[in-house]
Parts: sequence; C-alpha cells; structure tokens
Amino acid sequence: MEKSPLKKYCILSLKISLAAFIIWYMVRSGRITEEVFIKLFRLENVPYLLFSGLAFYSAQVLAALRFTSIVRMIELPVTFSRILRLTLIGNFFNMVLPGSVGGDVIKGVFLIRSEEEGKGRSSGIVIMDRVLGLFALLLVAVASVLYFIQENRTAVAPYRREIHFILVLAAVVSAFFVAVLLWGKNRALREKLKEAARTILRNSVFYYMLEGFAVITRKRRVLLYTLLLSIFIQVLSLGGVLALVSMISAIDFSYAVTLMAVSSVVMLMGVIPVTPGNIGWTELVASFGWAAVGSSAGGEVFFYWRVVCIVFSLPGALLYYMPGAGAALRRPAESGAPREL
Repeated sequence: MEKSPLKKYCILSLKISLAAFIIWYMVRSGRITEEVFIKLFRLENVPYLLFSGLAFYSAQVLAALRFTSIVRMIELPVTFSRILRLTLIGNFFNMVLPGSVGGDVIKGVFLIRSEEEGKGRSSGIVIMDRVLGLFALLLVAVASVLYFIQENRTAVAPYRREIHFILVLAAVVSAFFVAVLLWGKNRALREKLKEAARTILRNSVFYYMLEGFAVITRKRRVLLYTLLLSIFIQVLSLGGVLALVSMISAIDFSYAVTLMAVSSVVMLMGVIPVTPGNIGWTELVASFGWAAVGSSAGGEVFFYWRVVCIVFSLPGALLYYMPGAGAALRRPAESGAPREL
C-alpha cells in the first residue's frame, strides 16, 4: 500500500530532524571542527582529494560496466555509454538530492520504458545489481575483519558479538549465492519455480521482476564476472576513503587494512536509511567505528569522502538537466524504431 503524503512528510521531517541532531552532536563533541573545513581548501591536500575523486569516478565507470553486463542478460538493446550516463545521473540523485527519487529508481524507470514486453524484468535487474554490490561489500568486510582479528586479537575482544553477526551473515548469504549457482542450470527446478510464481503473482510486475532475477541465475559465468567486478568496485571505493586519511596523518599498510575493515562495516551500516542521504549518520558510525581501532578521524575522513562524492557527482547533474543530454535520456523510443538505451 502506498504511503499517504502526510505520512511521507512526517517520516522525512523526522529523518531531517535526526540528521540535524547528529550533526549538532558531531560538532558539539569535537568530532567535526572548524579545522576539518579548513583542510579542504589547503593546497597541499588537493592531490589527496583528486586521487580520492578518481577512485570514486573509476568505481562509477566499473559499476556502469557491471550494470551493462547484467542488463544484456535480458536482451535489452543497450550501450555502455548510455548506461554510464544513467549511472552518473542516478549517483547524482543518491548523493546530492537526499530524500528525493533514488538513483536506482531512475535507472529502473528508464529501463522499463525500453521493454517491449514483460514490463518489470528490468526492475529485477536493478535489484540484482544492488544485491551484487552489497554482497561484494560484505565479502570485503569479512576478509578485512578476518585479517584484523589475526593481527589484533585483543583489540577485537569487546566486539565479538558484532563480528560473529557479520561472519554468520556472510556465511548465510554466501551459501545462498552458491545455491543459486548450483541450481540456476537446473531446468526442471526453474520451470517449477516459474509456474509457482506465475500462479501466485499472476503475471504482475512482481512476476516479471522475478523473471529478470531468474535470467541471471542461468548465466553463471556472467554472474561470477559481475561479482568479481563488484568486489573490485568496493575495494576502489575503500581506497578512495583511505586516500583521505593522508590529509590527517601517515599510515602503514597494516593499519590501512585495519581501517579498511572498519570502513567496509561503516559502509554496510551506511546503507540503512536513517537520515536523508544518510547525512551525519555515516559520519557518526565512522567516528565510533574508527575509535574502536584507536583513530579519532573516522567522522572527519567520511565527511571528506561525502564532499568528494558530491563534487564528483555533479557531472550527473549536467547530464540530467542539460537540454541536450538530458532530453536524449528522457525521450521515449519512436514506434517501430529500435529501442536503444
């Protein structure tokens, strides 16, 4: 059931109030200071900001490549350049306009317009793209946490429950992923599940979403390729975060991996929509997470990362609002003409 406008405004108001309170707390507690803002304009810090931005933008290009590979599974006529535009536009909406239409929704709408039949399969593809990204982030977090446990057994003792939860979650999700790989080629099982879904969902949009999801399970090689690509995307993003640590102090490799472990967990927590655009929420989680490994710079570094992401998301704004490129993306395909994205 769709939420009423009043309920939507109440939830948004609550989130904005919570974001304002978190920001006030971060400033009040000294986690975000005037010096944090000054560092952004120091000339010696420009290379670190540019390197972080390059990592962020490279991750977006690879995300577009992953999404292109997934979309082609449902045989939509697609070009990488158009998907890259959609990715940049979607990222702009995610980063710059908190509380508005999400980037994934935008990509889903554009893809649905291109479908001749089976409306909704592309929605399943969009969901699968997000799931692959989260699964890859979870795997990177687990690998980093295991390294951290090996190097700092005494430091992790107070966080056994949290680490245990992450490891169990990773095991469950990995088992499901392996099951998909093993059963995806089983035609008899697929037909039974398809018939059950058709009976329950009666060819609704949810049925076609499941159909789009099921297409991916039949192509295991592409699924593994996109998962590996997703892992590399997450490592690139974490590298962009760690590059900003150099604006504060130098770190060695061992401590960098430790911070990567904590940062990957922070990014997982950042998926939870606590505030609009998770403004303040991600910085708060980072400040407590990094403090657990002896660093007080978590909130500061993730604030810099937010600034970098916003600045490097601006090309998406140009693509969406400029008359030429934006109109080309929004223009529906002509009748009888190839529907190219």
